[in-house]
Amino acid sequence: MVITGPDGPPPRPRPAAPAGTSSAVLPALSLTLAWGGLAALAWLALAAAAPPSTPALWMTTPPAAGAIAAAWLVGARAALVLLASCRRRHPSVGSRARATRPDLDSVVALLYPTADDFRADVVRRSMRQSHRRVRTVILDDSRTGAARAAVDAFAAGCAPGSVEIVRRADRRGFKAGNLNNYLRNHADGVDAVVILDADQEIGPDFVGTALRHLRAYRGVAVVQGEIRSRRGGTRFVRDFRGMFDAHLRAMSAGRSALGIATFAGRGALLDVGALRAAGGFPEVVAEDAALTLELAARGYTVRYVPDLVSVEDAPTDYTAFTTQLGKFTEGAMQLLGRKGGLLFDSRLRPARRLDVFVDLASPLVGAAMTVSLFPLALALAAAAGGGAGRAPGLPLPLGASLGILGAVPLLPEALRRMRGRDRRQGRWQGRSQGRLRGRSHRLSTVTSVAASVVGSTLAAISFLVRGAALYASVAVVALRAVLRVAAGNGARFVVTPKENADPGLRSSLRRRRPELAAASAALVAAVLLTGTVAPAGIFCAVAVTAVGYSWLGGRPVRRRPARRRPRS
Repeated sequence: MVITGPDGPPPRPRPAAPAGTSSAVLPALSLTLAWGGLAALAWLALAAAAPPSTPALWMTTPPAAGAIAAAWLVGARAALVLLASCRRRHPSVGSRARATRPDLDSVVALLYPTADDFRADVVRRSMRQSHRRVRTVILDDSRTGAARAAVDAFAAGCAPGSVEIVRRADRRGFKAGNLNNYLRNHADGVDAVVILDADQEIGPDFVGTALRHLRAYRGVAVVQGEIRSRRGGTRFVRDFRGMFDAHLRAMSAGRSALGIATFAGRGALLDVGALRAAGGFPEVVAEDAALTLELAARGYTVRYVPDLVSVEDAPTDYTAFTTQLGKFTEGAMQLLGRKGGLLFDSRLRPARRLDVFVDLASPLVGAAMTVSLFPLALALAAAAGGGAGRAPGLPLPLGASLGILGAVPLLPEALRRMRGRDRRQGRWQGRSQGRLRGRSHRLSTVTSVAASVVGSTLAAISFLVRGAALYASVAVVALRAVLRVAAGNGARFVVTPKENADPGLRSSLRRRRPELAAASAALVAAVLLTGTVAPAGIFCAVAVTAVGYSWLGGRPVRRRPARRRPRS
């Protein structure tokens, strides 16, 4: 769908499209050679640990080696972006934007796409912008009458003309279709739009500051801000909210430092002229990544500004988290299917081609690891004699390398907790102090410092264990999403649940039926083929972890009452 606006504002000067000076084949060839070399290295390590003496081992070792090599590439890319994010001075923070005169004439629309999840308090706070020419538009795709009535009541209670409600006859094109409907039929006279989720709010200077960056730098089509999460009332939010924020912040800053900043789908200001030049929002589930590619192919750039902060709700529990991950996986598979020649598109920088391709392929790599390692474990157990022997696992170098690279997304939050910026560290530190001081009532300086170091280290280790278990537990979720799209069922845009699921054990077992079914099938196959349950250990661990997070993560956090100091 091409969005045009003959009656709208004239588009900003379009930058020249990047010339195809680099070979279109070079990124794909480099990635293929790197993957092939790593796969050969993994195969040699597997063959050295367990020589392929049976036909089953000859058949299962190469796919496992290929999956391990792909996992190495995904981890190496994450490590590279993380290192790039460590720059002290961020390239997006400069004096040019601050020196630019305020843009007082641009008309900006705050777009709130909603689908039975409207929040009046969030929209009301975001409406208080210092930039005067701002209008608020609610793109209401709600199905229920109660949700529509809430939107209508909110608009009626605001000043006349300050809130506009846009509804459409169908819900085609997911969120992107909702946004395109506004651009096509209602965006006349609008110079820029701010895309916000239904639970997301921005500060009063967001629009004004974003316009400064948009006008100060030629070719910028998107000004992307930093996205943070609110404090929640569940254990899941308490334990992992910081991880989500730290990972997104590190990835955004690292990509910006490498010159390949991306649109995150919300919390950003976009130029309407550039949007129309790119043909509007691509109507796919992963519209953020698809729009970034379309803009980059036409010479436009995304500017990441960490000073622009928006706040949203973190996934309230494990069910909401797996819903988000399943949607991302299906959207990535859909976009890879439509952009099959992404690596060969010479209009894009080689670094962007490699980054987007590896990012979209990461869920597929996780599913491939699950599918390929289980047959290998069966073959190893059968070669070791089943129940009479012990089936060897992955060689230590392979397992250690996968563990280290897999922990890269957790490192920003782990380092933050090691620096003592986590309230839960106080509990670990208190325990450490109690063990170190014995019966003494006074701690020396050395003991206090040692207790602080031990406490922060224990807090970081505890988080690494829980974070690694969380990401490992979604293997079945990613595998289901990949198989669904591969079977031709199409990607689904599922709205993340905003309410906590029932944290009861019975409800948790019912919600985690896919993981339990996969573990049961793996146990049956392992016993029938090898006479031992050891090869099914990975699926059993995934099922137990998923049920545990679903059961315990959704429970509310108990607030301890403040202690009153005795009167002197």
